[in-house]
Amino acid sequence: MPVLASSMTATGVFWACLSLASAILNCAGFYLPFWLQGVLFNSTEVSFGSFRRCSYPQMKEDGEVQIVRECGRYTTFQDIPSISWQITTITVGVGAATSLLVAFTALAACCVTDVVTKRTARALGLVQVLTAIMIVVGGAIYPNGWGTREVREVCGGISDSYYLGACQLSWSFYLMGAGVTMLFLCAILSLGASRIKPHSYRI
Repeated sequence: MPVLASSMTATGVFWACLSLASAILNCAGFYLPFWLQGVLFNSTEVSFGSFRRCSYPQMKEDGEVQIVRECGRYTTFQDIPSISWQITTITVGVGAATSLLVAFTALAACCVTDVVTKRTARALGLVQVLTAIMIVVGGAIYPNGWGTREVREVCGGISDSYYLGACQLSWSFYLMGAGVTMLFLCAILSLGASRIKPHSYRI
């Protein structure tokens, strides 16, 4: 039975698996619009992400307002109701994508020799730290948009920047929190991920 060539240690294999798990959490948390949850005047639950929303009012042809009970993204980037949320979308989106790229690289190293050396493993660990910081910064900027009209409508009319009012943080936000924590752990594990030292060259 053929054995897959690998330069990874047991720690490295665990690092690769944990990297994939953290990337999945970050990507799912970023995409799913359940960061912030509130209630509209008719007791309809409303959820927000940075660029998507669930349950939103829509004007009918007869002039009445109906609540569309589905999730969707804003039509254009400029339609995102807050500049803070636009920044969050970029920073968290790039961070989630980068964490996924690192995870795929780590998984490839489990099957192919020389993909990751000690030096590159540490470099990938540093990228994971920077990625985690990027997601944290995006998450910290997100509450600055809580004072927008759309958010105030579902948060009792009293929400403001960094003040939730009648709303609460929802589970997608916590998914990203778990993903970020795992990224920091991955950065530590990357120090012992590979058994191959960088090649030395003679002139």
